[in-house]
Amino acid sequence: MKLPVHLLKRTCLLCAGFWFLCLHVHGNSLTPPLNQIFNSLKQIEDSAVQASMLRGTLAGLSGKRDLSPPGSWKALRGKLARSKDPEVVKLADQLSQIFGDLSVSEDALKLVLNGEANLDERKGALGGLVAMRFEELPQNLKLLLGTDLQVDAIRAYSYFDYSEAPKELILEYEKFDTVAKRATIDTLASQKSYARALLEALRTEKIAKEEIPNYTARNLQKILGGSFDKVYGKIVEMGELSEISKNPVKPVPHGFADARRIEVGVLPGLKFNTARMEAKAGERIVFVFPNDDSSGMMHNLAIITPGSSQTVMDAAVAMGAAGLKKNFIPEIPELLASTPQVAQGMKYTLYFLVPEEPGDYHFICTYPGHGLIMQGIFAVE
Repeated sequence: MKLPVHLLKRTCLLCAGFWFLCLHVHGNSLTPPLNQIFNSLKQIEDSAVQASMLRGTLAGLSGKRDLSPPGSWKALRGKLARSKDPEVVKLADQLSQIFGDLSVSEDALKLVLNGEANLDERKGALGGLVAMRFEELPQNLKLLLGTDLQVDAIRAYSYFDYSEAPKELILEYEKFDTVAKRATIDTLASQKSYARALLEALRTEKIAKEEIPNYTARNLQKILGGSFDKVYGKIVEMGELSEISKNPVKPVPHGFADARRIEVGVLPGLKFNTARMEAKAGERIVFVFPNDDSSGMMHNLAIITPGSSQTVMDAAVAMGAAGLKKNFIPEIPELLASTPQVAQGMKYTLYFLVPEEPGDYHFICTYPGHGLIMQGIFAVE
């Protein structure tokens, strides 16, 4: 059954009102708007609309837990549980978790820890447990560090103040691949208690200074102040913008004086002038990226992890208007290094330490829409 236009508009207004209200109130004062949304949901049979409304409600309640369910929830919960759409059933379970139904949370945790279960279902269950800050989750995350949920588990630690998190992550750090290492660094930089442990790992060289991206270093500097500067030293920008006809004037970062140079240019029609580059694991490379695109468009050159093109493009688009100020360069583990958006007639010199892990990495332009075509293989041997 299709949702009538008037009811669809009403539903959208209810959801918008609920989102706004969530910014201003806490606890059980959410009951009236929730009742309105749930009463509307009772009248809807379209599972796609049901799922959309449930996702919006879950987003509004993210981080909240043990809320008392409104009176309208029990009847709606029974209806949603009988849905033939597994997505609706899953989302309803996640709402039940937020409303304090421990049996649902415990079942979700069992699913997460079941290595033989469907991976997407396990990821969904883990996301639900994180959203409602399930207290028993952190102590179980270490069991996932050697599984297909490794990166998801590493990121999950950042949502909890769990004293054992730094020790568990740093202990496994050397076994992690490039993405997992970057996710670990981002997680340890997410709060002060974790950041202190990361600083100690830098001091004892359990984590190399070169593995800390500059955006994380700047965040750590804000969190830890002078203690970070004493261990890390000065934050060195790993690149320089100049006119195409001029050479960089800033000092070359340590270890890059004799590094191999690779120049990557731009062709008309959203293309780099090469489809493949090669490097050795651990090698230092100086990328020279001149934007000589005759169309006048801005471009950047980003180095990303194997198979992550869509993830990076989606993250760049999700930055929205704020992306303009940040050069549409998302701060995610999959993006290893990038030039800013370079205007026509300018070039950027980027200093890059190649990961130790071999594989077919990629280079891509992250400006929204460009990366669908403007990308290539960066083969690391």
